Amino acid sequence: MWRNFAFLSLIIIVFLIASCDDPGIAAYHRGNHAYSQGDLKKAFPYYLFAANDDIVPAQYAVGYQYFYGKGTKRDESKGIKWFERAAPHSLRARYALDLIRQNAPRQPWTFQLKRPN
Repeated sequence: MWRNFAFLSLIIIVFLIASCDDPGIAAYHRGNHAYSQGDLKKAFPYYLFAANDDIVPAQYAVGYQYFYGKGTKRDESKGIKWFERAAPHSLRARYALDLIRQNAPRQPWTFQLKRPN
C-alpha cells in the first residue's frame, strides 16, 4: 500500500514539474501574442527577456526587430549580433546573416583586390 502511494505521488510530482513553463518560454509566447496583435513595441521586451534566456526563436525575433527597427530603435549592429547568437541553432538566422552579408556595401579597398586584365 505504501509503495503504491509513494509511486503515485512520484508520478504526480514529475508531471507537475514537467508542466511548469520556463519563464523564457512563457515570455516568448507572450511576445508572439503581442506581435500577432500588431503591438510590436509590447512584443519586444518579451522577446528580449526570452532571448536572454537562450530561447533561439526569440533571439532571431530580437535580431529581426533590431535590424529593421520594428518595435524598437533601429540598430543593425545589435540585430546582427542577435542573428549571430541564434545562428548555431537557427536556419532562419543563418539565412538572414547570409542575405545581410550579400547585400552589404563593399568597402573601397575591396575594389583594389581584383584588377581587370
